[in-house]
Amino acid sequence: MAESASINKNDNARQSFSFDNIINNMTALPVARQISLIVGLSASVALIVAILLWSQSTNYALLFGNMEPSELNEVVQILDSQRVNYKLDSTGSSVLVPANQVHSLRLQLAADGYPRPVESGYQLLDRDQGFGISQFRETTQFHRALEGELARSVASINQVESARVMLGLPKRSVFVREQQAASASVVLRLRSGRSLDEQNVAAIVHLVAASVPNLDSANVTVVDQFGNLLSNSLRTSDLHLSMRQLDYTRDIEDSLSQRVINLMAPILGGANRVRAQVSAELDFTQVEQTRENFDPDPRAIRSEQEIREINRDVGPQGIPGALTNQPPPAGLAPEELLDPANDPSVRNLSERRTRNFEIDRTISHIKNPAGALKRLSVAVVLDDRLVNVDGEIQRQALTEDELASFRQIISDSLGLDTARGDTLSLINTAFVAPEESFFESGPIWEEVWFWDAIKHLVAAIAILVIVFGVVRPMLRDLGQKNWEQVAYPEDVLDEELTLATPDISQALDQMNREIGNESQTEDESTNNSELFDKVRELATSDPKLVAMVLKEWMQEKK
Repeated sequence: MAESASINKNDNARQSFSFDNIINNMTALPVARQISLIVGLSASVALIVAILLWSQSTNYALLFGNMEPSELNEVVQILDSQRVNYKLDSTGSSVLVPANQVHSLRLQLAADGYPRPVESGYQLLDRDQGFGISQFRETTQFHRALEGELARSVASINQVESARVMLGLPKRSVFVREQQAASASVVLRLRSGRSLDEQNVAAIVHLVAASVPNLDSANVTVVDQFGNLLSNSLRTSDLHLSMRQLDYTRDIEDSLSQRVINLMAPILGGANRVRAQVSAELDFTQVEQTRENFDPDPRAIRSEQEIREINRDVGPQGIPGALTNQPPPAGLAPEELLDPANDPSVRNLSERRTRNFEIDRTISHIKNPAGALKRLSVAVVLDDRLVNVDGEIQRQALTEDELASFRQIISDSLGLDTARGDTLSLINTAFVAPEESFFESGPIWEEVWFWDAIKHLVAAIAILVIVFGVVRPMLRDLGQKNWEQVAYPEDVLDEELTLATPDISQALDQMNREIGNESQTEDESTNNSELFDKVRELATSDPKLVAMVLKEWMQEKK
């Protein structure tokens, strides 16, 4: 029974640690202390509320950006009608919505025609130009339309987010000296994390140059949003040619290496059991030759001309007279035909002969192609063969005959020529098995849920720190005095009262005598003040003893 009574007393003592005790203790404190406690508790509660609101805050993402004020107002009205939370950025031209609703809202607004496309390109020519438009305005309008169409074409590339094209088209002149070359400038805004290589830049340059009459590709300048000149590398033709040659050499080497791997993979049991590297030496020198050869000893005569003349006439002699006017006698034909050259009767003879011979002549025009293969160096490493020995997979090195046969088929597949200086190195060694790697996603901090979990975890830790590090110690300090007084066990009090009976009796007698005397003089009042000061000192030095005295006093009054 005594133990149960003690337990009930302790329970009642713990129940007495209530809000009333805290209020009473706060009332007993100085005003400055009360204000500091109230401010601390209020700040703690406000901080807890702020942490809870922060942990429950919504992540916003960009819905549309760089919008006109009128169009942005229409979009905001639609969001208000659908009761969607949104925010406007500091510039007032972009609207942010909850990240989990971005895609659905974009589809809904796209069905309503938002964002409205900006009129550019040949759409500008669809407007009513009005009557009496000047030629300058008409030309300017056409240039703007052409720039818009080129910007659309360039922006259709995957890496490009938006583009702006500016054309410098000089006015045509009838004088050749005053003609100026056309030029163009292209400003690109690339997508986040994207870049353009030389081929992409060259494609943009040639696209613009081919779309504008009399525009040379050398007069096209391409700049990105960071101010980097992208078209400068295209103007260094020598370096660009060297890069192309290097790429061509790399392609040749990769193609030959892949040919070896495809050939040996089925034999060794997989492409990971063979490694091949090819080093190709190419000659990019371009040589053009024109040759014309003549045969020094021709057998066929193409042409020959021979002329022979004989004149045997003698000039007239004597004195002209009647006899000279007589006709010559009749001629007598000889029985045999004589050679006119040997016939003395023939006075004049003329012969012409022409003979043509064919001359052997060879004309050859030779142009050696660039990138001719001069030499190949091939290195191949083969893994050991896997064999099944009594149900166990074991490695077995390749024999010399197998290596020789492999060397021959690799040489034939690549077309190696020893006269050209080609070499082939083939070795067999055991490959080190790679460690098993399981599929791993990206870093955990890149996951969507990671930062939300961190936010809630930080909020929970902060709340626990505030509650157990600030609020609880403050409340415990306020109720500590009453707790110790009320929760003091009854048996301990009785024991200490028994031990301290002389002191208690003496204190009670003295207090009763001094306090119960109704007729006190001024000197006695002074003694009472000293007595009360001593009681206060006693309460400060030994509060337990004072508590026991008061309890004993109350029991005697009952």
